[in-house]
Formats: sequence, structure tokens, C-alpha cells
Amino acid sequence: MNVLITGVNGFIGQHLANALISRGHYVVGFGRAKECLVKGASYFSGDVLDNQLVEKAAKDADVVVHLAALTAHKDIVDNKFEALETNFQGTKNVLEIFSKSQSAKKFIFCSSGKVYGTIKSLPIAEDHPTLPLNILGKFKLLIENLIDFYSNDNKSFIIFRAFNVFGPKQKDSFLVPTILNQAKDSDEINLGDIKAKRDYVYIDDVVDAFVRAIEKENPKGVSIFNICSGKGTSAEEIVSAIGRIKATPFKIRSNSALYRKDEMDTEFGSYEKIKKELGWEPKHTLESALKK
Repeated sequence: MNVLITGVNGFIGQHLANALISRGHYVVGFGRAKECLVKGASYFSGDVLDNQLVEKAAKDADVVVHLAALTAHKDIVDNKFEALETNFQGTKNVLEIFSKSQSAKKFIFCSSGKVYGTIKSLPIAEDHPTLPLNILGKFKLLIENLIDFYSNDNKSFIIFRAFNVFGPKQKDSFLVPTILNQAKDSDEINLGDIKAKRDYVYIDDVVDAFVRAIEKENPKGVSIFNICSGKGTSAEEIVSAIGRIKATPFKIRSNSALYRKDEMDTEFGSYEKIKKELGWEPKHTLESALKK
């Protein structure tokens, strides 16, 4: 199968491309960097705002996986309008080309559990109201609505609401790499809110969900799935788990200046729908993933 991955050099993109190549798929990567970080993938270097280049990259694609986006909280807050252009207009360009393609029948987009925002019930299922509180959630919901606008009964449009993904190759600004980097040199970990609970899901499990969606026959129209662990875990608990693995007790300091005011105290999702329809569930516990 021919799969186009925009944002191929990103955290999820690299892992997914490597997994697909190992399974015999042909991967075309698209990204801003001059070179592709994935061995064995064809590559187009450019911006998703460049319609002609995206059209060339998507020429023979059976599946389009759209990952190109600004996703880090700070990157979006500091660059709101660049993020709007890349995340919204870039997605619109990819959707236009996908819609006109004769070969491409499946579009997969990586959204976020942050679209739910104000939590009314736990665990969060896909039919929970979407009332995003922070800018990432607002961006992702805007794009989900754009996908719905472009959807039709002839092609499949899959939206994955991924919760807090972690694993190798993730940017240092995210929580787990932040903790691990501090743990290399000190027995003291400095963080923001250490009590708030989030849903952490390991990258290998996330890739497994994408692979299943790519290889499985999907219903036409829009399908939305959570990718999550189904459990809420605090930063304090992650530090404790790392301490057990390294046999090193860590002291934790909480800095209120680093607290985020635009998130709920506890967030975790339900994966019942994706388990029923794609046969997916997380294989890694938090501790087994941290060990890897």
C-alpha cells in the first residue's frame, strides 16, 4: 500500500513510517527539513501550504496520514497565527488534494484529547461534548470540523484523538522527556503541577492504532477514535515509577509558576470504541513503557 505521511520527521511520523516500511508498505514522506529522517521512505521537502508540491507527493497515495502541525503547547501560544496558517490552511490544502485524488481512499488525522476540554464525565468517550479550554484543543477541534466539512460517502476520514503520547524521539519540552533529562544529572526533579492526572499512552501503541486503521477496511465518512490508556496518572506518579526503575529515590519540587490554567485537574479517556471497531488496546503499562 502507498502511504503519504505529512510531518514524517515528527515524533509520531518517524515511528509510523518505520513501522509501515517494516511491514512492506511504500512510504512517501513530506516535511519541512531538507532530508528525511526515515530510511527507506521517498521524500518531498517543503511546506504543506505549497499545493503543487503536496499534489506531487500524493500522486499515487492510497492513504494520506496528515501529521504536519505545530502541536507543542508553548509553540502554539508563542506563534498563534503561524500555527493557524500551518495547522488550518495546511490541512485544507491536503484535504483538497485528497478529495480530488483518484487513488487515495483514506485520510487519517491526528487530533488530541484536548478537544474535550471541560470534562463532564470520566472516562471520556468519543461522544463526550467538545468544549476545549486550551489553544491546542481549539486548533484540533477547528480542524476536525474542517475534515467533517470535506467528508463524503465515497472515502474514509479517520480522526484519532490521541491523549498524552510519549516515547523515544519526543521533544524535550514534553513532560516525560523533561523528567528523564533531569533524572540523568540530579536526584531532584523540578516540575509544575505534580498532582494533575493525565492519560499517558506509549508511542508503540499509538503506531499500532494507525497501522490497524491503514490496513483495515474502514467505513466511509468520518470515524472518530480515542487513543489512550484509560488511566489517569500524575507527574508525581511518573517520577515515582522512574525512581523504582532506576532504584533511585527522587525529590520533587512543584513550581506554581509552571501550572497551566487552561486544563482540568483529571483527564483520561475510554478506548472501548477503538477496541470494538479496530481491535486495538494499549499493550504497554506506564512502567513497562518507561523501562523501554
